[in-house]
Amino acid sequence: MKGWIRGVAAALAGLGTAEALAAATRSRSLIDAAGLLVVDIGPVPVVERTIQVLKTADKPVIRASVASTILAAGGLLGTAPRRASRDALAVGATAGIGAALTRRRREGHGDGWRPALAAAGGTIGALGALTAPAALLGPAALLGAAGLAASLVGQSRRRTAEPSAATLRPEHPLPPAVDGAEDWPEVSPLLTPLERFYVTDVNMRPPVVEPAGWRLAVTGAVGSPLSLSYDELVDLGLVEFDAALVCIHNRLGWDRLGNARWLGVPLRRVLDSAAPDPSGSVLVARAVDGWEVSMPLDTVDELAGYVAVGMNGRPLTAAHGFPARVFFPGIYGQYTGAKWLTELRLQSRPNRDYWLPRGWARGPVRVRPLSRIDAPAHRAHVPAGPVDVVGVAWAPPGGVSAVDLAMGGGPWIPAELATELAPASWRRWRVRVVLPAGGHTLRVRCTARAGSQAQDPTPRPPFPTGASGHHTITVTAR
Repeated sequence: MKGWIRGVAAALAGLGTAEALAAATRSRSLIDAAGLLVVDIGPVPVVERTIQVLKTADKPVIRASVASTILAAGGLLGTAPRRASRDALAVGATAGIGAALTRRRREGHGDGWRPALAAAGGTIGALGALTAPAALLGPAALLGAAGLAASLVGQSRRRTAEPSAATLRPEHPLPPAVDGAEDWPEVSPLLTPLERFYVTDVNMRPPVVEPAGWRLAVTGAVGSPLSLSYDELVDLGLVEFDAALVCIHNRLGWDRLGNARWLGVPLRRVLDSAAPDPSGSVLVARAVDGWEVSMPLDTVDELAGYVAVGMNGRPLTAAHGFPARVFFPGIYGQYTGAKWLTELRLQSRPNRDYWLPRGWARGPVRVRPLSRIDAPAHRAHVPAGPVDVVGVAWAPPGGVSAVDLAMGGGPWIPAELATELAPASWRRWRVRVVLPAGGHTLRVRCTARAGSQAQDPTPRPPFPTGASGHHTITVTAR
């Protein structure tokens, strides 16, 4: 058997061992830890291009690339002669590297020996397979592949005992969410279903938090520090509110945003329970994995921030930040607050934060007024004659006052607006146009209610303050 083939097979056996041990000890997957390092240190142009090309497939591709790199390294190792001293050094070095990788931004999650055990066990498994008789190498590789698949599936399906939606009752329930546009074919739903609501963050997989042991600490410049259980947080009183959440990476026509009916405790109510000190002018929200984001305390009152615990009538899922997340309507997602919240800290100065050294603007960055054509789709073929063009527009927190559509270089045509669910929500719109046979260009713009701010027509990419321009599509009528 060729040395590189033996090396790849041995690496597969070792990788499966490491992933299985990580799952068994509930430490972070080595593949995910390496992928997180790629995300953290990747140059901004490369990261932005990756997101533009891969969209929501970016993390699976990163995980596959990490695994492929490990297998390739195993192939190289298989061509080298065996030396006991070098093999022992490889075990120790891999254990140290694995522990360091899996402990990054992972405070409070597992003891240091667990990731080291997984990494060392994987290396020992790889070396054992590498030196095994050829007849045993195939079964070892298959066993490793099975362990890798089982552990990855198991980690992706890990669930926690979430509270029942019946326990999350708002003080004053909102009326049913209806805006009269339900008969507009192909327009986005008024409330985005959870399974279609975008998810993006800097973790390869969402942390899974057990509510029984979770606490929300309120610390720093406060007179009465708090440590609230999930039930104690809910007992502060829940409020329902409708709002759109927008990712700063959202490009023209993309769907990295969603509209939801949220359930949460007003942030000011939580902070006042801890007797905040005037010296605390900055609020820092901290996630269970150590990720932090800073927010001027003035924003808490200006934009009515919340500690959200539910959306669309359900508790938050792990992907959306269970058990709690901070949300400020009108602020882009990466600045609005931490998911998997574990601490609110008042201090006198802002942190450097995750995004600042990567070239993004210091937050909070406000959501730009923007609009999107949902139907017809770009490059669609439609019957010549009357056609309904539908879509959504958003300008949180103040709301959308007008939407207009233009055909080619023609004049702007005012759109029919559905009833506004809430100023911070998106607003559905419709325009009926007559399309003669041939090709047509359609573009849309909106106007924000606050200051009659028109949508910025200048085309810009998301980096560093959010995309702008007019969403434009071409269709062919025949």
